Amino acid sequence: MDTMHFDFNLERDTIEKDGQYKNRQIFSLPVRMENWNEDLFLKEEKNKLTNMKRIRCELLVEKTRAMLTNLLQPVALAKERPFVEYGRLYQLKASAIPSTLKPCGKYGLYLSGLINERDIDYGTHFMHGCGLTASPDHQPCIRNTFRFKGCERNKDEECVNYGDDVYIEICQSGICTPLYIQCENATYDNFGSHLVPHLTQSPDMYCRFKMLHWQPQYRFETEGSCFAPDTRVIIKHTASGRNLAVEYNNWIPTFFGPECAVTCHTFQDSHRMETAENMWQICQFKKVDRNLYVRAAKGEDIPAELLD
Repeated sequence: MDTMHFDFNLERDTIEKDGQYKNRQIFSLPVRMENWNEDLFLKEEKNKLTNMKRIRCELLVEKTRAMLTNLLQPVALAKERPFVEYGRLYQLKASAIPSTLKPCGKYGLYLSGLINERDIDYGTHFMHGCGLTASPDHQPCIRNTFRFKGCERNKDEECVNYGDDVYIEICQSGICTPLYIQCENATYDNFGSHLVPHLTQSPDMYCRFKMLHWQPQYRFETEGSCFAPDTRVIIKHTASGRNLAVEYNNWIPTFFGPECAVTCHTFQDSHRMETAENMWQICQFKKVDRNLYVRAAKGEDIPAELLD
């Protein structure tokens, strides 16, 4: 035998495998080795616990589904009226802000309530402390629909005037009491940064806002007068004197996709006039103009926001 080409390691491994095969333990089919029953019981217990959590909506995936179902329920906006009124449902739209992270010709972001990964551990509907964002989703639903409430008394079905202090209440909450937009003064958490609004169930002086004419030279003469829906307005926080703003340069990831951060900060140009970040429109229900679809089918260039 040629020892130069003989593989001693392979021969040794073969001998060891043959020895292990001859000395193997032979069991019949019903035999269960080691902790068979214990592992089986643990697996069954784990499945029971998972099913119980699924029934009680305690799993993260179940919580997320329930949250999306609750917050994306469609809502009927206020019908067409000549003036904005208390107690009716509206959308607050920042019409001059691009609706995508990279500008592509589409504009419009809507003020919306937000449930983050921390809030979802405590509930699947809006509660005290939930935040606010500006969402590109234009379909009226619970998370992006609001109503105006009087601060001193019930003013439902009365007109909202320029300069009046109002509470901005979200359409629906997951608790017994309604939730209002609140913006407290700077604390240790956001000291040195812009004020961040959130939802609260206890309306106070930090929940008061007022609508102002978007042009500064007309604010004094229009104070106390009504205004029509879809009019460009400034929403000013009464306690801080700052305006509700959409920060287009600050996009955050959410359960609903990337959305813009909403703060209370006054953005002004060199002429001390508010910029697009502070411009809002109060949107009501609009009837669909079928003639626009006919014109678009014939090849006419119709803006996408008119066809929604």
